[in-house]
Amino acid sequence: MLDFSKPDKPTPQQAQKEQRHSRLFTLSFLWGVILLFNGRRWLNTLLYQAAVLDIAWPLLLLGWVVGLFLLYFLLIVVHEGGHVLGAWLARFHLLTFAASWLRITRRANGWQVRLQKPIESLGGMVQAFPTHARHLRRRYAIYIAGGPLANLLTGSLALYLRQAVLFSPEVGFSLSRTEYLLENALFYFGWASLLIGVFNLLPLTLKSGYTIDGKKLWHLVRGGTAMHQHLGLLYFQSVAYAGTRPRDWNLTQLEAFLAYRSHTVLDFYAHLYAYAYYQDRDDHTLMEEHLAAALERRHTGPVGLQQYVLTEAAVVAALYDQNAEYARQWLEQAQAAKPFAAEEGLFAQAAVAYAEGQLAEATRWLQAARRQLQQASTIGSNEPGFEQLDDLQHRIELAAAPLPA
Repeated sequence: MLDFSKPDKPTPQQAQKEQRHSRLFTLSFLWGVILLFNGRRWLNTLLYQAAVLDIAWPLLLLGWVVGLFLLYFLLIVVHEGGHVLGAWLARFHLLTFAASWLRITRRANGWQVRLQKPIESLGGMVQAFPTHARHLRRRYAIYIAGGPLANLLTGSLALYLRQAVLFSPEVGFSLSRTEYLLENALFYFGWASLLIGVFNLLPLTLKSGYTIDGKKLWHLVRGGTAMHQHLGLLYFQSVAYAGTRPRDWNLTQLEAFLAYRSHTVLDFYAHLYAYAYYQDRDDHTLMEEHLAAALERRHTGPVGLQQYVLTEAAVVAALYDQNAEYARQWLEQAQAAKPFAAEEGLFAQAAVAYAEGQLAEATRWLQAARRQLQQASTIGSNEPGFEQLDDLQHRIELAAAPLPA
């Protein structure tokens, strides 16, 4: 049975709330100081430019605000678009493209485009997996480097165009509204894109648990434990999305993946894959052992993964250990790590409701989970998922059946 005796750390949601308050206070203070010393000069410049362009200054100010938001979105699209191009060149199969509120996801019936709240501390992302396991190191480097290189190339091109075509040293800004717009757009996009490209080449791990491109590239170039773990993760992604069930994975490869220790989120991934393997083989002892190891390392990963492994703990407590109290506690921890979106934690909520004897509620959650799995991408094997759904459905039907007289 999973151990609840160890004291837990503050939830990621609580830590993020404190960080947001701290960042907001710091930014407010810095902007206050900047406006104190530069506010009058900025206002005079804005009024002068509005007069020369023959436009009301509030309208010009609004244009700058809207333009900055569009600039932010365009920078993300360029970066993630670079990853998409890198994935195509490296023969990776694209699953998800996200840029701010825009999310494009591969589903069973095609591509789904929707607006969704961005992931905490992550402007955008691309999810792709290798279609085969050959030359993974080189192909993964191409896929990862695509984002920063796209920023560096487009940023350099924008600054070159501004200097070569539009810039006039005699005038502080272009007299034509069109030239004014293009000159400033190229200037700010160019420098911002260059800065983002350089930043993403730094070997950093964000506080949110996400590893930026530079750290992954550093692992691949440097070699060693983290590189082997990256390649192991890519290997299991490729066989999983090729349709191989976890129980049919190569045990020797899995043990090699587990043997490496980098004390990073990669250790967490290794135990998650081992958990999936032993769960599909009905080895409950090793399944719980690797789930417990993943739970101990969950704070090295982003909140989405923390939520996932906590929901798995809730399922194990509900269906394998048959402990409704522990199942509810794990589910509450999952919600504390990251509040459930509409499509998250459906099966776990069904399992916990079943363990608590709430059969009607369990059935509703189970039906929602089944619809979700039916709409999921057909890439990879969904067979274990449907087996879990059928098993829980059978349990609910047995519990609801009247006792014999």
